[in-house]
Amino acid sequence: MMGVVAAALAVAVGAALVATGSAIPAAAATPRDTLVIGMSTGILITLDPAAVYEVEGAVIVDQLYDKLVELAMVDGRIEVVPEAAETWQLADDGVTWTFFIREGMRFPSGRPITAHDVEYSIRRAVRLNRGPAWLLNQIGFTPDNVTDTVRALDERRLQLRVSQPFAPNLVLSILTFPLTSIVDREVVEAHLTAGDLATDYLKDHSAGSGPYRLVRWEPNQIVELEANPTYWRGAPPIRRIIIRDMPEPSAQRLAIERGDIDVAWSLTPLMRKELTAQGRTDLRVVRVPGHGIEYLAMNVKYEPLSHPKVREAIRWAIDYDAILDDILLGEAIPLQTFIPTGYFGHNPARPYTRDVERARQLLAEAGYPNGFAVELVTNTGSATRADVAQIIQSNLADIGIRVQITLMQAGPMYEKYREQGLQMIVAGWGVDYPDPDALAKPFADGSVRQLAWRNAWYDEEATRLTAEAMVERDPQRRQALYQQLTELVLHEGPFAILYQPVNAWVVRNDVQGFEEAAALGTMHFDMTRIRKAG
Repeated sequence: MMGVVAAALAVAVGAALVATGSAIPAAAATPRDTLVIGMSTGILITLDPAAVYEVEGAVIVDQLYDKLVELAMVDGRIEVVPEAAETWQLADDGVTWTFFIREGMRFPSGRPITAHDVEYSIRRAVRLNRGPAWLLNQIGFTPDNVTDTVRALDERRLQLRVSQPFAPNLVLSILTFPLTSIVDREVVEAHLTAGDLATDYLKDHSAGSGPYRLVRWEPNQIVELEANPTYWRGAPPIRRIIIRDMPEPSAQRLAIERGDIDVAWSLTPLMRKELTAQGRTDLRVVRVPGHGIEYLAMNVKYEPLSHPKVREAIRWAIDYDAILDDILLGEAIPLQTFIPTGYFGHNPARPYTRDVERARQLLAEAGYPNGFAVELVTNTGSATRADVAQIIQSNLADIGIRVQITLMQAGPMYEKYREQGLQMIVAGWGVDYPDPDALAKPFADGSVRQLAWRNAWYDEEATRLTAEAMVERDPQRRQALYQQLTELVLHEGPFAILYQPVNAWVVRNDVQGFEEAAALGTMHFDMTRIRKAG
């Protein structure tokens, strides 16, 4: 399987854009030691690592802080690797973890990083109890117990006690989230205000030991980072990162073509296709697998959709290739199981192809030879979901299912969805941490109030397998559990998994190392890999 995963991840290095002819004036080039990114920054709320939850914010925070452990791509699969923790040990009880802090790491102030700083940082994140705190809550850390469960044994050893013997990769994966970033406790303590744990200060200041420090963030205008000269791996080649707020993809496209920016963060698939067709030698597209899933969900509270054969008929009726080729323009990875490519536990099975006769037969066997009417909801503001819904509408019409599409704003749509109030929905799910448990709970465990529950689907065997895999410490046995679970949900669940998105950027060709920097997509974006030619 590893070879298949590695091959799929080879998309990561995107297609070079060959030859146009029009040279960029030298005056338009950005400085050699500066990377200028065009990005829509309106989504940013805070850059406090204990509170940040937006993708773009997490990418920025990733440059400012170190954590105990980090992610890396190893032989085509996402793995947890050491960062501030040089090594770690898990006791025989399965709940007591000891992390050994690397020597020689310092904050910009020159003060060495110790286990006491890590203790302070994790305790702060739990006590602050903002959006991402649930990640630590689910492995047992709460404001009431964090003093006892997170302890510095001395300057170099940190002890964590989780609530039960979870699978080791689950615990380590959660510790890679920005929530666990190490802050300089002296800086934080100097900026406490009325018990806010300095979250107001850290909203637009940094207090980390990462490769960059935050110079300024002017909302809806600019984010500026500068290299940290005390960074333990050495100062990065790019000394300054400028993120210019460009909400409109058309503005990003113009700027990247003119040479005013080095990276266009969020062009549309059509724009990237058009730039490729122009054959420019000064630009390239970089693509990597995204950390999410796009899916069609079917609420089993609605009578026709309660029949497994009806759900199977719908899965056989969908033209998956048309969605990938005509809507996504090839910028997606085929996927029909709920654990994405590159993750431990990924099941590459893709049994469904468009088979109208088979779908009609299944409908007839379920008692619906003439089909039925159903409402399909998706959200406005997405570049692709309404078009995907239209393809599904057309596909299902061929087997007699009459689909009415309703477009809603995302907020009201998800509110209704969380109340089990939708019949069918085209939506997406982003992955918070790269362990299969982060997918199994929402997609397979109907006792958790997430995706399976929102579609009123509860399967006792699926719930049992989810719970068993969560605590299985043997990787081979855990892999087998996820194989069994993904097969069950694939054929019996309330979903038709449509595809795995890709992250894609347009980059100027003098920017080198972007493929390596972006190898893990937005889960861990490593700007230290980037340099400029010349």
